[in-house]
Formats: sequence, C-alpha cells, structure tokens
Amino acid sequence: MKKSIFRNTGLVTLVSLLMACGGNNNDAEVPEVQTPEVVVPETPVPDAPEAAEIINGSFEEDAAGQTTPVGNWVFRPDQESSASSTIEVIESEEVVNAYKGTKAVQVTVNTLGDNPWGIEIAYEDIPVTGGKNYEFSVWAKGEEGTSADFWIQTPAPDYGQLSLVKETLTGEWQKITLTAATAEADSLVRLAIHFSKEENINKSIYIDEFSGFILDDVPAEEIPDVQYSEVTAQSLKALAPNFNIGVAVPAGDFGNSIIDRPEIKTIIEQHFNQLSAENIMKPTYLQPTQGEFFYDDSDELVNYAKDNSLTVHGHVFVWHSQIAPWMQSFQGDKAAWITIMEDHITQIATHFEEEGTNDTVVSWDVVNEAFMENGKYRGEKTTSDSADESVWFENIGAEFLPLAYKAARAADPDADLYYNDYNLIWNADKLDAVISMVNDFQNNGVPIDGIGFQSHISLNSPDISTIQAHLQKVVDIRPKIKVKITELDVRMNNEGGIPLTYLTSERADEQKQYYYNIVKTYLETVPEDQRGGITIWGVIDEDSWLQNWPEPTTEWPLLFFNDYTAKPALQGFANALKELIEVVEPTPSSELLTNGDFEAGLDSWQARGSASITLDATQAHTGSNSALVQGRTETWNGIQKDVKGLFTAGETYNVSAWIKLSDDTSTVSPGVKLTLQIEHASTEYLELTPVTTVSAGSWVQLSGTYTHSITTQESVALLYVESNEITADFYVDDVSLTLLEQ
Repeated sequence: MKKSIFRNTGLVTLVSLLMACGGNNNDAEVPEVQTPEVVVPETPVPDAPEAAEIINGSFEEDAAGQTTPVGNWVFRPDQESSASSTIEVIESEEVVNAYKGTKAVQVTVNTLGDNPWGIEIAYEDIPVTGGKNYEFSVWAKGEEGTSADFWIQTPAPDYGQLSLVKETLTGEWQKITLTAATAEADSLVRLAIHFSKEENINKSIYIDEFSGFILDDVPAEEIPDVQYSEVTAQSLKALAPNFNIGVAVPAGDFGNSIIDRPEIKTIIEQHFNQLSAENIMKPTYLQPTQGEFFYDDSDELVNYAKDNSLTVHGHVFVWHSQIAPWMQSFQGDKAAWITIMEDHITQIATHFEEEGTNDTVVSWDVVNEAFMENGKYRGEKTTSDSADESVWFENIGAEFLPLAYKAARAADPDADLYYNDYNLIWNADKLDAVISMVNDFQNNGVPIDGIGFQSHISLNSPDISTIQAHLQKVVDIRPKIKVKITELDVRMNNEGGIPLTYLTSERADEQKQYYYNIVKTYLETVPEDQRGGITIWGVIDEDSWLQNWPEPTTEWPLLFFNDYTAKPALQGFANALKELIEVVEPTPSSELLTNGDFEAGLDSWQARGSASITLDATQAHTGSNSALVQGRTETWNGIQKDVKGLFTAGETYNVSAWIKLSDDTSTVSPGVKLTLQIEHASTEYLELTPVTTVSAGSWVQLSGTYTHSITTQESVALLYVESNEITADFYVDDVSLTLLEQ
C-alpha cells in the first residue's frame, strides 16, 4: 500500500518566534518535534465479475479460412439439405470486419433452409454454475437490414431456451447482450446464432468477441398490479356450437386432474365441448404390464365427458415415447412386434367403443410423431439426434403405420383416425413427408381421416402466412381429410434478452392478437367439412407442461390465469369465432323437453328404481336411437327425466311418448303410462296419460293433456314411464312436453 507523509511545522515556528522575543543561548534547548506519519487508505478496487470459461471467444487463435475453430466453436453451414452458406474465420483490420484484433467469423448466406436453424454457428458446452444469473455478449456486424437470432440454450437434445435476442443489423458493429438464469441442475449451456432469413441471402454477417460472466444476485422484482384488457366472452362453445373446441386435461391423481377441482370443471363446462386425455391414454398408462390394462383414470375422464355432453379425442395409441418398460425392451421377431402393437390398439379402442354412433370417444391420434424434422422416419437413424429412435420402426419398419390404422378402424369403425405430430405448422420437410404418407394410405386403401397439428409455438413464431400455407397443404389433399389443431399453446417468455417475471398488459394483448390470428386463419383456410377443431393444451397457465420444459421457468401459454380468470387471449379466440362462425338460430319451438328423442344419447335421462336403461340403435320410432328399459322389479320402476321448473300454474300441456314392447317379453301385454312425481308441500304422483296397452312388434303412442294446478314452487319434478307388468321390458322414444296455446 502506498503511504503519504505530511510534516507538522506549526510547533517549530512557534518556538522560533519565542526565541526571537527575548530568549538567550542559556535557555534549554528545544528538542526537535517528531511529526507522525498520516496513512491515507487506498480506495479498494472492486473485484472483477467471475468470467465464464470461453476459449478463443475472439478467434485470434485461428488462421484465416479456418472452418473448425479452436475451442468449442462449431460451424454448421447446411444443417438441412435446402440450406447452404459459407462460414469461415477471416483476417481483417480491426473495426473493419473484425471488432477487436484481426480475426472474426464471416457468414455468407447462399440458400435458405426451411427451418430457422438451418444455418448456424454455435459455441457448445460452456461450463456454468446452477442457480446463477449470467450475462453473455457477442459483437455482430452486417449490412443494414440483415438479421440474426442469438440464443443461450441448454445442450442437446433439449436445447432449452434461456435467452433469445432477435437483432436487426445496421451496418455498424453492435453488441448483443443476453442475460440468462441457470437452473440449479444446469452445468452447461451453449450459444447458438441462426442466419436462415430471407434478408440475408447473398449478404455477409460478421461475428466477433464472445464473452460472458456471472452477475451479482439481484433482489426480486416487485410485480405491479397489471390492468389487462377487458374480457367479455361468456362461452367459446356457444359461439361455435358445431365446432370442436377442446382442452387437454387428465383425471386420476395428477396434480392438474379435473377431479376435485370445481373451478376447472366450471371453465370446461362453460367454454369447451371436447376433451383430450393429456397423459392418461398414452401407452405406458393404459398397458403398464403386458396384457394388463389400466382404465380407471381414463374411464373417469370419459364418464365426466359423457355426463356433461362433451366428446373425447383419444391420445394416443402408438408413440415411440411414454411406452412401458416391458414394451421398450420387448424381445421378439417382426411378427411378434406387430401382434403386440395391434393387440394394444384393439383392446383400447374396443374398450372405449360404444354401441351405435353416439360414442363419447369420437376420434383418436393413432400414431404420434413418427417423423424426424428432416422428413425421414424416426428410427431410420438418418440423424445423430438421440431422439431418432422408435421401437416400432426399428422392429417393424414403416409398415407399422398402415397396420396401426387398419387395426384402429377394425376396432372402432366410427372414430375419426388422425396422424399427429409437432412442428408441422412450420416445418415443410416434415409436413410434406406426412402428406406423402397420407397419399400413399389413400392409394392403398388404408383408413385415415385427418392430420393433427400439435402447434406448441411461440408468440408470433411461426408467422401467420406460414401457418396458412401449411394448413392449406392439408386442405388440398384429395380425397379430403380433416385438419385439427390438437395441442395449441403459445409460449410467451422467450423473446428479448431478459426473461419476463410477470405478464405485462402489452404482452398479454400481443398474445390475444396471435390467438385471434391463429383461429381466424384456421377458419378462413379450412372448409367447414374438413374442420376437426382446435384444442388448447391445458386450462390455466400453471398447469402447462411448459412450466417445467425443458426446465423450470415462468410461462403464460394458455387462455386462463392461475386464479381461473380469463386472459385477453380468450377474447382473441372468441373474437375470431364471432367473426367467422355463422350460428343459425333454431326456430322457436313450443317443445319444453330436451333430448326427448335420445339422439344425444341418454343425456339427462336416468334409471328409476331397480331398472337399467341403455341406449339402443337397433330400434327407433324416429331418428337413430331409443332407450331400452330392463330389469324392473316394481311397477313404478322405469326411466325418468328431471322436469323441475317447466310447469306454470294454470297452464295446460300436451304430453306424449312412444313405447314398443321388447321381443323377449312378447307374451305379456302390459299397460303403460306417463306419470309426474312432484314434491312441493307434499309429494304427489299425477297421471299424465291414460294407461295404454302395448305389445311387441309396433310402436304405440301414450298421449294426454295435463293442467298444472300447483301454485307453490316444487322442490322435485320427475317425469317417468311406468308399467303395471313388472316383467315387461320396453323401448321408449320421442317423449315430448309442449305448452298448449290458450
């Protein structure tokens, strides 16, 4: 440490003055005063931030023309067949085409790839400490209007996004800064820079001086009270009653199960008319042990759907992922593999198939994700990606696909059969491969009804023109097939250098507009007879799989906040439906009963007493269905419907039902009538029609009028069919209750 010494001369001056005023040489000698040293501490120099371990971040260790630089740099000029570029280290004067020193990288784009990562430079495997904040920077220069995407990601194969900056270049050197928070488990990250953009064709971009360091811990940001734009949409399904608007949810013991979550059920029943089984119909859940099937959770979901007039889209019969260990390690020849696949499909499809055409499970993803991004079959090992594995392709070959669809059709003749995959909405190579497969299916009599676009996408990426073009490709397939968006969510927290800690109102409105654009584009592009519908992959944001993929993060990809309130995104969805779905208002009817013809199944009808009721599609007075009543042990046993609130005191009603005796009770000729059980101050049983004799072989009408004389509000009102012959089994159809005009 340096020291500064100052001498105190004040006392010496005073002694000299006294001597001059009368002192003599006999006076005692004044001793010399020793002045102390005064030490001024040096201002401490702050410690430099801990640098990330990056070797050759400035390319100064490389020679001009080098395409395999020192360190962990990787140049990929053509990751896919349709992309090409020249990437090499160059030598230049400082500040001209090298930011510092004399070396930099030059990227010259020749031909674009279909994918934004087709042309890339990357620095792989940067060691990091988990749970820390990092700041990385790199310098870039390109002709004005050129651009590049700069990413900090976790390593392959996940490539989890930690930070992204999309930068338009100006012709001068620009510093690109990326701030990334590592998860506790992170030990390595990578820098990736992508150049596959139309504005870069025949242009050069220069990259130099990559570095990074750990940031000091910063205090948690205080989240303000955000005022989001108003949401007035009351019901999505009411805006489009004949259009599948789905949502993915599980049942069972999952944390986001619909069971014991009344708030989630309220949202579902208000806005959606179709459910997708999120995980509980995947192979590992339905057949965890060979030959032993587990349906408890999926049955719970299907029964909930049935009880609330919802349909179910089944997901999924055959997938390379989420298969049970026994299936992954199965030992057998090709024939044995075909047998276990076909048996899996047949058992499950048969379990959920219902009599007649009124199934609850109305469609299936038969095969999921059978293609890689380059359009080759997964399992064909055309890439070095560890995800390029599939027990089905590797043990059966491409033949597994048509065999799967044939097995599904044989087991469920009425269900729509889909092929489902991710990135189809922007990856042309992959979509073209799927379309080629569909064309081959149709040419060879293999059943397939639709293509499912998973659509796990990011805000405004892909752009709407790309989405439209890819939907149109499937719309144009002949013979026609259906188009379904099967797993839609919109990742929000992935743009800009610093991740968002809360959803701003501006960002929420961007999401609203993007959802509007997606739904609008779908409805404008896909004709009504080819619309399979749109399904959102989850209800509230915190239940989304994106909160933990590829690592813990904060995301807002869905239509509802965590407090179950609607987000502006819901309004965007609703606005598109209102603009493009024409709802034909039904002609006013005096009919007070709903589903009296059983065309909607047994919805709202119940068994009375010990009777059992089943939907029957072999006998019908009109339409396709009737209800079969069996197992009666008392005369009042039968079939009933809640009619509470339908009657008004002083009004007269016409009541009617059509009855046909079952052939197995043809030896009896029972009397049958319609009765009203009503509870107000007391319980009464009111005969609505005369007792009418019915027999096997023909339909007989019960008919009568009823004047409601009760003035108090009833607590129970049940309309039911009963018979004086307890052994009689009978069909019921076309039950009606109409107000007679006075």
